[in-house]
Amino acid sequence: MKKLISGFLLIVIILVSLNGQASQYIRKNASSEAAKEDVKALAVALDKMRELQCGDPLSWYSQGATHSIPDRINSNPLCPSYTKKSDLKWGWDTCTHKDGSEIHFLIWHRLYIAHFEKIVRKLSGKADFALPYWNYINSDNRVIPNDFRDDGNSLFEMARLPSLNNGSKIESFMDNNLNINNLMKNKVYAVFNNNIDTAPHGAMHGYIGGAYEGKQMWNPIYQNKEQYGLMAHVASAGFDPIFWLHHSNIDFLWQAWELSPNGKRPTLEVLEAAPWPYRFYDENGNKVEYTIKEAYEAVFNIDYKYDQLQSEIQSFSTGTHKMLVAQSVSQEKSLVWQQEVGKPTKDNVLIIDAPAIPNNKNMELMLLDRPQALVIELEVTFSGQPKDAYNVFIVDGNGSKTLTGVMTFFGAAHHMKGHEEGHVIGSKTFTYDVSSELPADGDYDVVVESQTNKGEELTVKSMSLYRY
Repeated sequence: MKKLISGFLLIVIILVSLNGQASQYIRKNASSEAAKEDVKALAVALDKMRELQCGDPLSWYSQGATHSIPDRINSNPLCPSYTKKSDLKWGWDTCTHKDGSEIHFLIWHRLYIAHFEKIVRKLSGKADFALPYWNYINSDNRVIPNDFRDDGNSLFEMARLPSLNNGSKIESFMDNNLNINNLMKNKVYAVFNNNIDTAPHGAMHGYIGGAYEGKQMWNPIYQNKEQYGLMAHVASAGFDPIFWLHHSNIDFLWQAWELSPNGKRPTLEVLEAAPWPYRFYDENGNKVEYTIKEAYEAVFNIDYKYDQLQSEIQSFSTGTHKMLVAQSVSQEKSLVWQQEVGKPTKDNVLIIDAPAIPNNKNMELMLLDRPQALVIELEVTFSGQPKDAYNVFIVDGNGSKTLTGVMTFFGAAHHMKGHEEGHVIGSKTFTYDVSSELPADGDYDVVVESQTNKGEELTVKSMSLYRY
């Protein structure tokens, strides 16, 4: 079994890995001068990968299909041997954007891009290659890196939001989706994992692919004129070169959270309770399959660091698997209250009156008594995949409004596979850590507001409050 090399270090402090060798690869901000050679190496490797037949596990097509691939492609000149789901090759279509897989989102994608990173390192010939990250959270990095906008470069993709390819900054309506404070406030791994999947992850997929603008463009993976581009669809996202920098940034943000006082790790038992395949290829084209336990150990014993993180993440202790930092805890939840809502958004907004807390004198006592966190869950339903995104606010009795999170819908249609999209009701559950936001007197509303005012109808089916 080929596993990722043990050990992780961050800038300034060198962490010696379990085998005694220091981590040697540094993932750099793609917008920095320091990342230029790694960006060039990625382009070199992609040129070589595009020359390989789709059945070759190191090919561009096979690497993208590992994430996902359309169930059916009527005519597929990019890979004639794949036209329907029964043609799937080993390791293809295993990303965590299907029912029952959410808890594996961060872990699966870390291993996916780490294996891709090793393939690029070998094919590019750059022995110290590390996958750059697009740090769009930073307002100074809101333009897609230059080489990805050069139509003569293998990093360019036409099926993106045109304004991004033209060098425009990410639009201001996306600011709430890129709010680092709302991400880092989370105290529960499962809630953080759900939140980062929603935004910035899902939000940026939809934005890069032009979903919010409804841009019509040719999608070369679906081989038809889809409503929007590669990154907006789970089944074609892995074929856009910017996908890799996007997910490197999601991994970077995960590391930043883990270093924070709120950082936690899931227990192995939680992951094993939701079985999921971990199947990849190494840089030599050999199959690599992890058990859940092996994947769990591998993701916390990685061989790279990020240039902007200033302190140390420890790996597992040998044998005992004792966590030295970001302690793994049970983080079980208990229901405080639940109410059926069943109301649609009207004129791009929905106001939900939260019920009083039962059997508690006031919210202050509730907060003092909680073990870790208070989390609101909203289950929403929709017909087809919404193109819009929504802000979620807590509004107290005085009308003071606090952003607690967002709703985005990347992958929602993917959960409805086997149905005719637009003729079935889909659903998605969003979670928000509201520990610091609920007013002490328990008098508040939850407000859901459209970000782009498209007027799409979204129904909040139920709202729940949990204690962790």
